[in-house]
Amino acid sequence: MGFFYSVIGFLLAIGILVTVHEYGHYWMARRLGVKVLRFSVGFGKPLWKRIAGPDQTEYVLAAIPLGGYVKMLGENDPDAPIADDERHRAFDNQAVWKRALIVAAGPGINFLFAITLFMVLGMQDAQRLVPVLGEVSQTSPLGQAGVESGARLLSIDGKPYRHYTEHDVYIFNKLLTREPINLTVQNASGVRDISMPTQDIPIYKISPATLMHQLGFTPIGAPATTEVGAVSAGYPAYDKGLLPGDKFVSINGEPVTDWSDLVRIVQPSFGRPLSLVMERNGKQFDVTLTPKTQENQGQKTGVIGVSAKPVPRPESQFVTISHSPVEAVVAGAEQTWLMSMTMVRMLGKMVTLQVSHKNVNGPIMIADVAGQVIQIGWESYVSFLALISISLGVMNLLPVPMLDGGHLLRFAVEVVAGRRISEKVYLAIQPLGLLMLAGLMSLAFYNDISAIFN
Repeated sequence: MGFFYSVIGFLLAIGILVTVHEYGHYWMARRLGVKVLRFSVGFGKPLWKRIAGPDQTEYVLAAIPLGGYVKMLGENDPDAPIADDERHRAFDNQAVWKRALIVAAGPGINFLFAITLFMVLGMQDAQRLVPVLGEVSQTSPLGQAGVESGARLLSIDGKPYRHYTEHDVYIFNKLLTREPINLTVQNASGVRDISMPTQDIPIYKISPATLMHQLGFTPIGAPATTEVGAVSAGYPAYDKGLLPGDKFVSINGEPVTDWSDLVRIVQPSFGRPLSLVMERNGKQFDVTLTPKTQENQGQKTGVIGVSAKPVPRPESQFVTISHSPVEAVVAGAEQTWLMSMTMVRMLGKMVTLQVSHKNVNGPIMIADVAGQVIQIGWESYVSFLALISISLGVMNLLPVPMLDGGHLLRFAVEVVAGRRISEKVYLAIQPLGLLMLAGLMSLAFYNDISAIFN
């Protein structure tokens, strides 16, 4: 079922986002009087096609879903025959500003789509964790700045801190730009301002998924439990016969009073046998197992394949967040801008080897995440769509031949030089763009496959 959800979630996401992107090109071309010959979602052999409209545009659904294209009259094809009465509608005969608008409309609508999705999410009443810190490691940057467990986050750079994850992307941006993170916090002794420097925080192995934890922003814990909620097949706990409902009593003679004790002992114990005392139906029994080794971001950890039984949090740990339509649009635009800047900065730091290349994910990992979020609920899937839409917009704006950004760079050179780049010259450099894209896709597939084997 997991594979089924991954396939459905991936195809649905790619189908929606490619259609949105290509529609941006199509819509702008039609508005500027350029004739569109074909609108294709996917590449390769057509699975379905229809010819419609006054221009007899061919609408195509093709076999390979990893992209699409809009073919316009006279686009990059100077030898194509064009009727005299249609020359004014050929793409290459348009003013440079019109060509630039048509090309930029694809990535542009991806950003607008993301803003719209964030707006829809923002208008929903949502229960979020209050920004009260749980256990703050004194070796973390936040702990070294003097923040203690139980402190409540009030603001960052003057922005109200209403719930725990509200400013994660903003903080990631501050880290990438090496700017200090200025917080206002409240604890038992009162309210105070702190400034957490970021210039000395190593960022090579940092990932968006683990950033906040590594900085010390740990949320207040859920009620303590040592009860197993689920056991995963293929892991040591499953092989040793542990069942949902079993409770951990001790590990290697050390009492386990809540789930964090279990994590703290198991994670660094990869490859080493552990002696467990478990409880089932009021009776204790012994189990010896060896945690399986997993690698994440270059770090090895031990796992035994169990998850905690969910324990409802008290209402006091939640706050209800809601936005008016105007506030939701503003918040959506801000979130889209921050995520775009984060991606651009991450790409820049990967090129300069300041950030690990393992942050580049490909179709396999995207499909895996799509399958997970589609099972969680529609809000998680919509948020995922917004993130991928932003990624698609950013990637297409890279100044690489064959991408929209490459075309825009070509138009910019045309404006500066006062004349067009020869079509033969542009076609000659396209293999360079193909090589760069192939290299990026190879890296993405390598990371995906490495993650599977790890």
